[in-house]
Amino acid sequence: MNGESRWEDSRLGVFVACFFISVAANGYFIAPASVLPLLVGEFSVTKTVASLAISTAIFGTVLSQIPCGFLMDRYDNRRLMAAATAVFLPVSVVGVVLVSYPLFLASRFVAGVAAGVLFVLGTNVVSQLFAGRNQGFMMTVFIASAPVGFAFSQFSGPPVAAAFGWEATFLTYPLLAAAGFVLFRLSWSTPIQSGDPISLAQFGMALRNRSVLVVSVSAFCSYMLYIFFNSWMPTYATEVLPLTLVQAGAVTSLLPAVGVVARPVGGWVSDALGYRRRVVVAASLLFSLPGLYVVAAGVSPTVFAVTMLCVGFSIQFGSGVYYVYARELATENSGGTTLALFTTIAFTGTLVSPTVGGWLISAVSWSATFAVYVGIGLFGIGILLLSTDSRPNAVA
Repeated sequence: MNGESRWEDSRLGVFVACFFISVAANGYFIAPASVLPLLVGEFSVTKTVASLAISTAIFGTVLSQIPCGFLMDRYDNRRLMAAATAVFLPVSVVGVVLVSYPLFLASRFVAGVAAGVLFVLGTNVVSQLFAGRNQGFMMTVFIASAPVGFAFSQFSGPPVAAAFGWEATFLTYPLLAAAGFVLFRLSWSTPIQSGDPISLAQFGMALRNRSVLVVSVSAFCSYMLYIFFNSWMPTYATEVLPLTLVQAGAVTSLLPAVGVVARPVGGWVSDALGYRRRVVVAASLLFSLPGLYVVAAGVSPTVFAVTMLCVGFSIQFGSGVYYVYARELATENSGGTTLALFTTIAFTGTLVSPTVGGWLISAVSWSATFAVYVGIGLFGIGILLLSTDSRPNAVA
């Protein structure tokens, strides 16, 4: 085997490893959604309080991103991956045996910090190893790992909980992350980091990059919509539609599952349109909004399933492109920091959406909640008018 073949084989191994680690991290984030009624009964809490099990893990992720971005642009990403895995594995396992809801939430927070670091590390590693004309496509293929994790969690959660108890739904993810890390270490033996360590001045400039901030706020709105559907549609389907929890989880899993196709297609289309990232993410948000009206109309289970499929494709058509868009706007030596800044703002939408949605549902109504989320989507489209298209040949 020649040197070029070994290079290509190792890149493929790293890609697969990072993909599975991301599946584990994202599956862990959304794991409570498919068994939310079981958590309500187990801990005797309200639906809004139970949804904190999702938000707490995302909160840990949000807090970890900016420091992680600085470290990614200064140090070997392999060592950071090892440290994050060493935290994620034991904390997430211990969390399911704790006997109180506050302690369960605490474990979700710490594991969420580690899982968030694993996800953004994987994104940064893939963007570095696959830099070039096809980076948009390769990164969106990698970002498709997120809906794979969501779909796996939504689909497997109810039957696993029925067979082995709700605790078992949380144990798969740390084991998958550990296996992915082993493959990662076997696939790459040299340091992975930016060419020159980022300076504090460059770090500050990266955090003030106006174009990146605008794109990140638009992604915040997109994530709010996406996570609202993922976290509350199983409950809506059991309360308003004639579906059981298992059926609702299976149907809702269509929404993230279609992202396996939608995200790479979005990357390919944006490349084919001359690297026009902005039009793709704007269209992605726009065409997802009618789904809120359809669902609010109290449709049949079949129409509900079709709507989940269509909304899932539309909103995820731009999800991966956002990451490419933000990184192509990065200043010199700040690719990791830019991704971390983007992820912090975008994931804040993931953080607040389950709780905001739950509060609106309890305080007002399902219909009013749907209307608010339409407004959020329109704002995400409008703010893109303040952004510019990126420069694909100037990736930091």
